[in-house]
Amino acid sequence: MRRCEWWRVTLGACSLLASSLGPAACASTRGRDFGEVSVREGASHPRGGGEAQVHRSRQGIAVIETDVGRGMGFVIDPSGYLITNRHVIEDADHIVSVEFPELDPPRTYESIQVVYTDPEHDLALLHVTADEPLPWVPLATRKVVPVGRYLQETDVISTFRRAGDHEVFALDRGTVQRLAVYNEAAGPGAFVGVTAPIRRGQSGGPVLDDVGRAVGVVTWTWRESTGGFAIPISDATRMLQQRPALEGGAARLERANDRSRRFLEALGSGDVESARRLTSPSFARKVRGEALSAILGADEDGSLPVMQGFVAAVESLVGNPDTTTEAAYDRLREMVARTGTDGFREQLGLDEALASSQIVSFFYEFGQAYYAARSFGHEEPEAAVAAAMRRLQTIDAARTFALADAIDTLGGSAVEIDSVELVPGAYAPKALVTLRSDRLDDANDRDDARIALHLRLEWGDWYVASVGRAALSDGG
Repeated sequence: MRRCEWWRVTLGACSLLASSLGPAACASTRGRDFGEVSVREGASHPRGGGEAQVHRSRQGIAVIETDVGRGMGFVIDPSGYLITNRHVIEDADHIVSVEFPELDPPRTYESIQVVYTDPEHDLALLHVTADEPLPWVPLATRKVVPVGRYLQETDVISTFRRAGDHEVFALDRGTVQRLAVYNEAAGPGAFVGVTAPIRRGQSGGPVLDDVGRAVGVVTWTWRESTGGFAIPISDATRMLQQRPALEGGAARLERANDRSRRFLEALGSGDVESARRLTSPSFARKVRGEALSAILGADEDGSLPVMQGFVAAVESLVGNPDTTTEAAYDRLREMVARTGTDGFREQLGLDEALASSQIVSFFYEFGQAYYAARSFGHEEPEAAVAAAMRRLQTIDAARTFALADAIDTLGGSAVEIDSVELVPGAYAPKALVTLRSDRLDDANDRDDARIALHLRLEWGDWYVASVGRAALSDGG
């Protein structure tokens, strides 16, 4: 019965697209529904051959323009759902447009919704409001399976890039170099290494196999190096599978309770990375902005030599043949820890209004990014400083500042969830999670001792914003 329903839905969509893509585009595909999103697995022997399917697939590739940059994405459902990188859209205030340059004529859309962002992998799901179905890119698998089930080393692959100022894509051929590359700075899990050239602006675009199916999502590369890295397409399928359905108050309440519990468990176990990923992006921007304004706006005569000294100290770790990477990071952490002292604060010219944890967060993110750019990206010192400053402007780095703020507020107290309440917001729903704290045992005023997590519904899920008094304020 389920198979019959799929054919009914899929053939209906194919008939709508036949005029622009031709009947071969829908041949021999299998679909799977993830809520309102329906993805299709491409045929291993498509009609017309691999070259014909590659041509059809490129029509479903989009250029995503934001107020801060440009990336790519690709359609996985003709009703307008696209996959891209989280980092393509997360640092932007808004998405300006989504353009399909390979269509005839090209189409540009300006009504775009961020449906969901993956808190773990560099993936996001967008929806374009279109007046007609869009061409889609078939996937190598619609299931969550090991990458070795649909890709092998030396397999031929294709990537796409804008061809200069032209309105079409240039195709680059390459091969799969490695099936499992790990880089904690880029995110958890294994990445696929490819030899096709990857450059700025290609993030979020598909990696196609030789029969035109998406096998990966372009995500990162090192400057001045050939090739790049992609997220396996099965991780995108996992994102769709694990995306929560938050329709109705009961589902939202349950999810808010679950996210709060995971956040507190991560803090309790010292899993800082998991706690950071569960931290509100909008609140993180606010806390990061206040910290950067204070640190970078300090007396230049006093702060500049301090910054130069810190950079010189990190530079001493770069290219030292007697120091392993692990030892270098241990030494870097020691350097960062010293930035939280009163003496270092005085050298920076900062008063006590800015918490020491915010100063440590600044140098932690700056130092890690500078060292990575020098040691792994082989950047020159000046370019590495620029890369470190760009890192500070990302949401990922901003969450470090926000998490430090939360940890300061909790102050090492043992807490457990007492109640969860949904609170209507002027712009988006909020949740108030009241915590039972061991501080209550010693508190004279029990109301003053109440602690709460303030959650915001953003990017399709709940994220922990500020931690503070139980009463929810407009700024929480």
